[in-house]
Amino acid sequence: MTLARKTLGIRKNLKEEKRREQIRDAAIDLFSTKGYDQTTMDDIVVSAGVSKSLIYWYWASKSALVAELVDTCLGMYRDLLKNTAEDNGPYIEKIRRFFSDFFNMTRDNEKLNKLVHFCSIHTSKKGGAEFAGQVDAYYAEITQIMAELVRQGVEAGIVRPDVDAPGAALFFLSFVEGYIYMTILSERPPLESIVRPLFEEFAVRFLANPPPDSKP
Repeated sequence: MTLARKTLGIRKNLKEEKRREQIRDAAIDLFSTKGYDQTTMDDIVVSAGVSKSLIYWYWASKSALVAELVDTCLGMYRDLLKNTAEDNGPYIEKIRRFFSDFFNMTRDNEKLNKLVHFCSIHTSKKGGAEFAGQVDAYYAEITQIMAELVRQGVEAGIVRPDVDAPGAALFFLSFVEGYIYMTILSERPPLESIVRPLFEEFAVRFLANPPPDSKP
């Protein structure tokens, strides 16, 4: 294959990826504000400025598009937690990095977070578009990894041994999901400004030896 043909192929792939992202961005905007049933493929066509046939070229159905977006959103949070759990560095330092990355991630993906919340409670009127099982499977995996992080803290002598690891993981996930629901109803303070005081309280109550500066 000549260099010119390779270059042409790269440009074509980049163009295709750009168009695909254009559709995804439009879908995120619509699903995060209107919900699943209230958003039609025609809405996405108008918002993205593409043909309906192009959308169906990439995704077999509206539900397939949403399922991919759910995977994108929850997959990145799962991977962030997994990478943190697999980090063999000092416990406090890796938890600080996690919170820093987590706050940035939630801030940069606000609409995608809302989309997942909408879909997790969605019940299709026509059948064939249920996302609760997909979302719950991610939640189960995420809480398991979070519980493992708590247990690592116990083993490191940082977290008190009487802390219920699965319970702490479920509490944190429930807190974040509740926050996202509240942001759907109206504008709220940034998640970081709420979590920081809670983390300080956690440090006092649950850490074996709270550091002088316990903020994430």
